[in-house]
Amino acid sequence: MGGYSGMMGGYGGTMTSSYYGMMQGFGGWFYGIAAIGIIAGVLVLFSAIMMCDRPRQMATWGALILALSVVSFFGAGGFFVGAVLGVVGGIMALAWREALLTFALQSSREISPSA
Repeated sequence: MGGYSGMMGGYGGTMTSSYYGMMQGFGGWFYGIAAIGIIAGVLVLFSAIMMCDRPRQMATWGALILALSVVSFFGAGGFFVGAVLGVVGGIMALAWREALLTFALQSSREISPSA
């Protein structure tokens, strides 16, 4: 959801820059910022798909989602809702990996015979 919203924020920035034609010198800046938002949104979506496809690499993809969501704050951030959702999702992915590891360690201690 954060990636899709990030792409829409970049698209909205593109539309806004074409609407305000009176600021001719700043048009390139608006397009550049919009491109950052769109690219970050697409990469967040790709990272989320890869996180579901390769759950053993959850921490890597979660960190990438977190980093790209922070970058998307500079590119309109999906109206900032997308960036916030991406940051929350990246943190949850990192926390879930740690919780899974902790659960696995506790389960192995319970199963192993005591001496």
